[in-house]
Amino acid sequence: MILTRIDSMAYGGYGVARVDGFVHFVPGSAPGDLAEIEPVVRKKRHGFSRLCRIVEPSPLRTDPFCPYFGECGGCQYQHIRYPEQLRIKQKIFVEQMRRIGGLTNIPQPEMSGSEAKRIRMRFHLHDGDIGLYRTRSHTLCPIHECGIASPQVNAVLQEIQGFLKRDRKTFNGTITILTSPAGALLAATLAQGEASDLYQSLAHAVQGCTVLEQDKRIVLGEPYLPVSVRGLTLYVPPDAFSQVNPEINEILVGGICEFMKGSEQVMDLYCGCGNITLPLSQVCTSVVGVESEPGSVDAASHSASMAGITNASFRTADVLKAEIGDADGLVLDPPRSGLPASLIRNITNQRPMKIAYISCNPSTLARDLSLFVEAEYRIDSIRLLDMFPHTYHIESLTFLAAD
Repeated sequence: MILTRIDSMAYGGYGVARVDGFVHFVPGSAPGDLAEIEPVVRKKRHGFSRLCRIVEPSPLRTDPFCPYFGECGGCQYQHIRYPEQLRIKQKIFVEQMRRIGGLTNIPQPEMSGSEAKRIRMRFHLHDGDIGLYRTRSHTLCPIHECGIASPQVNAVLQEIQGFLKRDRKTFNGTITILTSPAGALLAATLAQGEASDLYQSLAHAVQGCTVLEQDKRIVLGEPYLPVSVRGLTLYVPPDAFSQVNPEINEILVGGICEFMKGSEQVMDLYCGCGNITLPLSQVCTSVVGVESEPGSVDAASHSASMAGITNASFRTADVLKAEIGDADGLVLDPPRSGLPASLIRNITNQRPMKIAYISCNPSTLARDLSLFVEAEYRIDSIRLLDMFPHTYHIESLTFLAAD
């Protein structure tokens, strides 16, 4: 057992303690805690330790609002006051830029916070129980209500729980709940018969269910849910990527529209269902969205048609092979793995004047930004967006300009 002071937080939700030159990563701790810890995994200069007892709690601590916190793996920061969560994320982001990207002179990131509840959540089913995975495992933690989900999501979750218990179902798979003021849709990785039973039982609570069974996609009921973004109505399928925090999404999209305003042609790579492409059509001459998922492209095209938007078009294509051509603006919203170096070379060779890069992983962002800077792009500004409050996840929006 080691008695030590937690001095900071690391990406991933770990408190950091330094003892005789050795770095301990301690989940569940907070900066300022005086705690007894027990090493679990030791490497040469760092390791992971268990928090055994808090001798003196940090003044940054608060009581978690969810009874499952510490057992469920959905959140890592509920025990830390929310304003401090924002400061921690800002500090971690700057440190990742410096340590991984060698970027020491970046503009001070502006932070936008919101404790809004999520309108989309994915839950796991196992032998008749529904919940989220336990911390750092694939073992189910059954939950009755999720503290970071909206009341609407939780209402549907409880309807599903009632169905499973009432009919003694032992389903195994996942269910995504997507909600908006217009209603709710489900996406289920279940056998078609199981999903059909679920949908029929919940028809009073949801408008549709998209079934994902091996290589088949079957839509029961409504295929799209209307979602509002900057005064436009987007039609979103429940199995496609969509942002979970509408309040932060408005800030994200609004910032990009302001940055790109007046551009002749903007290309939106990894455009999804048109969350950014369609609002950009209101402030740019023309916009092209490129996405590899056909279902998302169909949804984006449907939204454009319903809104009467004629200056936005969408392509189903491999983003890595996209030809930027004459585009003077580029939007990038890649997965957590970031951008391949080959795509960055392609972009910098074709040299759009403005780039907006959305990232959910500061580690891969730091790597990618260093390549853009090397190719003589200037980091104009950075905004951190707390899309996922009470978790370690850091969403960011970086604006780049060609020098």
